Amino acid sequence: MKTRTKNNTLAEIAEFLKTLDRVAVTTHVGADGDAIGASVALVRLVRRLGAEAVFCHAEAVPDYLAWLLPGEALRELAPDHDLLVADTSRADRTGVPVPETGARLNVDHHEDNPLYAEYNLVSPRAAATAEIIADLYAELDVPLDRPAAEALYVGIRTDTGGFNFRNISPRAHELVADLLRAGVVPAEVNERINRRGSIEQLRIVGVSLANAVRYGDALISTVENADYERTGATELDSKESIDQLRTVAGVDVVAHLREVPQGTKGSLRSETVDVGEIARRFGGGGHRLAAGYTTRRRPNEAREELLGMLEGVLDLGGGR
Repeated sequence: MKTRTKNNTLAEIAEFLKTLDRVAVTTHVGADGDAIGASVALVRLVRRLGAEAVFCHAEAVPDYLAWLLPGEALRELAPDHDLLVADTSRADRTGVPVPETGARLNVDHHEDNPLYAEYNLVSPRAAATAEIIADLYAELDVPLDRPAAEALYVGIRTDTGGFNFRNISPRAHELVADLLRAGVVPAEVNERINRRGSIEQLRIVGVSLANAVRYGDALISTVENADYERTGATELDSKESIDQLRTVAGVDVVAHLREVPQGTKGSLRSETVDVGEIARRFGGGGHRLAAGYTTRRRPNEAREELLGMLEGVLDLGGGR
């Protein structure tokens, strides 16, 4: 397995992309808007350079993002294709297994990325991985068409919480202006990604909010299998709860713990606390103010486990 364990320059990656003939692009498990948006834009970029490119991901792409795909997603790595990975902080979180020969390219904006590919382009200062892919379009002098611009816009919009998170920058806003000039209509994108809910999703979000308990400066919500059965919803539906939990005033850390076959998935958000470090203690990862992890414990046990980790970090108010 070839690795260079260094961060390459934009120019080096641009030259590398020109050498490719057949590539498969994947992203992290539990794909979100930036994961799919950046991947799709990378597929389209490589095609514009004259190579064959496909998107591959073992998991189903969320319905609200499937319209971005440039064709049917493959569930396995296509034979004789070089693997390019977007928006994925670790090689063990890729949507398809990394082959023994390794990933050829790793494009990401997570600060804990260990540079696991042959070529790496990791920029934690970027608001989203989509922003880095946009830089590659510019470096290669490839004009943005509307489908690519829409993919990039979705990546930036979702990873900045609709341009509300602290990771947004003047440069990101300037890029978005260019994407609008390329044909993106924000109202249409909003319709596609935010008006795709179901009554089941509405019910599970309601249950998630009803299950939220405040512990001083922390707010923790849990969702169990019984809640899915009662509402007819899925774990993916319940993920929408995190943004609503963030609206509670006076809390420093928000956690959404939801049951999955492996145990419990946890999503952590904060404006002041390094929740990425907390997630890494559980084997997860992410950004300083937005991160996630999976534990083998069920939600109620996972809540106690998390509270134990938060002691000494936050004032839990004696509510435990």
